[in-house]
Parts: sequence; C-alpha cells; structure tokens
Amino acid sequence: MSPFRRLRAGLAAWLRTFATRPRFLALAAFLFAGDLKADPRLEGFPVDLTLLTGALLTGTLAVRSLRGARLRSLGGPALMGVWFLSFVPGLAQAAHSPYAFQKMATIFTFTLLSALAPLFLIDDDSDRIRLMNALACFCLVIAFGGLLGGGRSAQRLQAFGAGTISLGRASGLLFTYAAIVLAGDAPLPALTFGILVLAGVAGTFSGSRGPILAALAVLVLLFGIGRMRLGRGLLRLLWAAGLFLAVLGSSLSLAPKGSLARVEAFFQGQYGSSESYRVNALHDAWRIIGEAPWGIGWGGFATWVDPERGVGRQYPHNLLAEVTLESGWICGAVTLLVLLAAVVAGWSGTWLPGGRVVFAGAVFYLINAMVSGDLNDNRPLFMFISSALMLWPRPARVAP
Repeated sequence: MSPFRRLRAGLAAWLRTFATRPRFLALAAFLFAGDLKADPRLEGFPVDLTLLTGALLTGTLAVRSLRGARLRSLGGPALMGVWFLSFVPGLAQAAHSPYAFQKMATIFTFTLLSALAPLFLIDDDSDRIRLMNALACFCLVIAFGGLLGGGRSAQRLQAFGAGTISLGRASGLLFTYAAIVLAGDAPLPALTFGILVLAGVAGTFSGSRGPILAALAVLVLLFGIGRMRLGRGLLRLLWAAGLFLAVLGSSLSLAPKGSLARVEAFFQGQYGSSESYRVNALHDAWRIIGEAPWGIGWGGFATWVDPERGVGRQYPHNLLAEVTLESGWICGAVTLLVLLAAVVAGWSGTWLPGGRVVFAGAVFYLINAMVSGDLNDNRPLFMFISSALMLWPRPARVAP
C-alpha cells in the first residue's frame, strides 16, 4: 500500500474513533449553548440558543421514547429523582429577586433536562464514547475560538465572550479526553496530540486554575491508580507530556499576562483576590448553614451573605455549600450521597472504555463545581452524574 493510501486509511480510522451520533450532538449543543450564545455575532439571533437547543433535545428524547427507548436500570434514575426532590424545600423560602426566580425555573427545566437526557440516549458502552466525542467537538470549537480571539494585550483569554471559566472548562475536558485517547491504541496519534496541545495551551491562556487542577487530578486517578492497561501507551504518554511541555513553554511569550500571573501564583501557593473572595464566601455560607437546617431559600446567599453588596446574582462558588445553605441540611446530605455514589459507580465502570470517559467527565466537572459557578452553571456535571449512575449496579453491555 502506498504512503498516501496508508495515510488516507489511517485518517478514516481516526475519524471513526471520534464518530458520534446526532442525538449526542443535540445534547452537547444544549450543554454548551450558554457559551456559544455569548458570541457578539449572535446578538441578533431571534431565538435564545439555550431554548432552541433545549427544544431540539426534548424533541430528540420524545422520538427516542416513541421508538421504544427505556431506562436501563431504576437505581440511578431513582437516586437522581430523590436529588431533585431535595431541591424543593428551597422553593418555600426563596428570595424575592429576579435571580432567585430564574434560578428556580432553571433547576427544574434546563438542569433537570441535562440530568434526564443520558437516561434515554445511552444504550451501551460505545454510546458513552460517542457522547464524549460530541462534547469534544464543541470543546474544540470553543478552545479554537479562544485562541483565535486572544491577543498579547489581553489580560485573560476568552472564547465568544463567554468568559475565561467557560474556555478553561471546555479546554480542560478536551485535554483530558485527548490524553485518554492517546493512552489507547487510536490511529494517527499525532493528530490527537495536536488536539491535546491546542486544548492545553488554550486552557493555560485562559488562566482558569480550577479546570487545570481538575484535568490533572483526573489523569492522575486514571493513569496512576486506575484500571487502564497502558502498555505501550505509557511510553506514548510520556513522550506526549514532554513534547507538550516544550510546546507550552515556547508559547508562553504569547500568553496574556494576566493569565500567566494567575497560573504562576497558583502553583507557587499564592492566593489573590479571587481565592480570598471564595474562601470568605464559603466561610460565611457554612456559618449560616449551622443556623438554618431548613435552608434560607434559593437565591438567599445574595441576601444573607451579600459579599458583592447588592449584586443580585451571587453564590458561594461551591455546589455542596450552595445547596445545603439554600435548600437545607437534607438537600446537602442527599447531594453528598449522590455525588459519592456517582464517583463510586463511575470508578466501577473504568474497566470499560466508555466507563472511563464518564468517570473522567464526572470527576472533572465535580472538582470545578466545588470552586466556581452556581448550581445551574454546572449542567454538564448533572449530565455526567446521571451517566455515571447508569453504570450501577453493573455497566451496560459493550456494543458488539
């Protein structure tokens, strides 16, 4: 076979490795709609992108149900149902503010949809790979858009105006998935390495420390104490790590100064205003939690703590503290139970390729949810938690 034909065959095999299905693209589009619609070029779009993609996903689920799609098990869905029921007490004492109303409405619509979707879309382990492939497509668009939109004078790199955290999370998830694929036997590893470099550089240039830490933690868990039989993949990973660090080092002169300063300070153990804000907010939240067993109501953090002095949209930047503070101790206990169950279920499925990527996604977004965003900002976490719970009591079959 000629070199050209071998390359073409290898490229075709590589594309098959990253194949997906329309139903997973619909889910990925919904999860990332909030990031994409921040693009100024979509300001004149007549329909809200989250509403549009939500309607598309709902239609997809309806078609799947009519075609006979059913729950693969009852344990995971039941636990997710109990989790959402534990959010109900926060409704009774909700703050009288636009943010509180929007928060409550979003919990039981968009966030609930994120949690329900995998239950009806995933049939077998290969579907988990296809789902991650769909997410990776959108992550690649966001990471690439961030690098194209950045510049030397920018303090922080952003994508589509969606913010540095959105860019950092998308890049971090893409970097993690590319590393997992590199550890396997996928064809044309040079192409996968190129994606890893793009994601790693974009993530570093965003200056978001949470996604960087989460990506490193996931890879340590999977490759250090996980169940992956690396074999030759270990040598490939070591080469990739060394070459990536070389590329990253040579590109730092192009990085926004603000991003570099944040990352350097983090790895030197220094804390700035962002960390101080989160620590103080978390401390005040836990202080009030001890005095409010039934919670203070959704959106109550802005009223009872109010570190930003009157700004409506405020939260502790910690999912567990947020739900315990605003919906009570029972909600906090149920949330902790669900998160632990999802991590254990995901870990039990890491012997399967699809189980590994679900575990990686769940842990990645869980770490991020403990340091940034409010409950509804973490819709991908709900999707991955639901997907991980489907691995319990036993993983779904591997597609032939």
